[in-house]
Amino acid sequence: MANAAWSGSELETIRRRESRSAAVARTAANVASRRSVPATLEALAREIQATDGLVGVQVLTNEHDGETLHLLGSAGFPTERPGAFFAKLMACRDRGADLKMLDSFASGETVVVPHRYQVVMTDPAWEPLREYHRSPEWDAFVSVPIKARDEVTGVLNVYLAPGEVVDEDGLDFLASMAEQAGLAIDYARLLERERDAARREERRSLAADLHDSVVQQVFSMGMLARTLGMLTDGSHQDVSKAHQLAEDLQHITADVLADLRSMVTQLRPVRATGDGLAAALSELASRTHRQTGAVIEVDAPSPGPVLEPDLAEDVFLIAAEAIRNAIKHAQAARVRVSVAAPPGRLELTVHDDGGPARAGDGTEVPSPAAASTAVGHDVPHDGAGLSIMRQRGERWGGVVDIDLDGPDGGRVSVSIPLETDEPERHEA
Repeated sequence: MANAAWSGSELETIRRRESRSAAVARTAANVASRRSVPATLEALAREIQATDGLVGVQVLTNEHDGETLHLLGSAGFPTERPGAFFAKLMACRDRGADLKMLDSFASGETVVVPHRYQVVMTDPAWEPLREYHRSPEWDAFVSVPIKARDEVTGVLNVYLAPGEVVDEDGLDFLASMAEQAGLAIDYARLLERERDAARREERRSLAADLHDSVVQQVFSMGMLARTLGMLTDGSHQDVSKAHQLAEDLQHITADVLADLRSMVTQLRPVRATGDGLAAALSELASRTHRQTGAVIEVDAPSPGPVLEPDLAEDVFLIAAEAIRNAIKHAQAARVRVSVAAPPGRLELTVHDDGGPARAGDGTEVPSPAAASTAVGHDVPHDGAGLSIMRQRGERWGGVVDIDLDGPDGGRVSVSIPLETDEPERHEA
């Protein structure tokens, strides 16, 4: 019997190790596929809680705020408003509560506290968080620091069921999950840097457009107004010429207003319409036709799939850049924009009837591979546009294929994976 009991205990240990290893593997895949830190950390908390002997899990990080720990992932406990948990935690500290998670955050070391539940339930200092922690009942508490590039950016808190003791394997498992949380946070930082780089390039592009169109046209408006003033003064009246200049001034003013509206819309294109990607693309098509005469056809489902605002905006800007390049550099007269949403993917195709795309100086636009290295040089406004299109797609784990010299015109194709609304749940 003793041998049988020992064998059963050994098998239970093996089963727990396999369950924890599977949880780490699923979380690693989650970190690689998701772009939302809260969604990743929420899924991570659920994975940890699904393992044996754990009642509740919290993931807190100081990302975007070095002094405040935000509760971005939780499982087992009531849902709290963003920032509410930390505010209550600080109220407990002000009352004299010993906050072990802050010790872990400050020291960068794992803290294990047995029989913590009774302290929280009986010490008056914990009154602000007592109801939050009351159910389900737990016993021991573990706080593991979360690090990103050797910097402590948060803590992983775990609450053990009564009678459960965290062993060496358990601590290794929690350390692995804290490492995955750190990777998710670091990944988010890299994406933010990438977005910042894209925004800088967009500002440079917008400045160039302002100089090429609006600034020059406003200068022309000033010259026309000055000439108009000279033609209408007492000594040099020329009514016919003044009428002609007034008409020219009206046309230039209309062009400037259209350019400014276009640039303002590009700052928040999809959100500005309020009706999603299909409506934004239709508005872009109408505006481009009015300004250039080119026929822009849009084939997009409405209502389409519900997209993250930043994703919808990036897809829109890829389409806008592709249309702009086709008309400006390939002299396209007709452009077709197609959006499809097969299960789990978003696909965008921009096909034009133009000739080989060329830069403003008559030289051919670099190939996509060459364009990706052109950022920051002189041809770059056009080459950088291609590079930014690729970066926008790759930011969401997608693929952007650019063929500017096809036999039937240019084509930009984008395929981006879409996340499901509900993360999969796994049994331990």
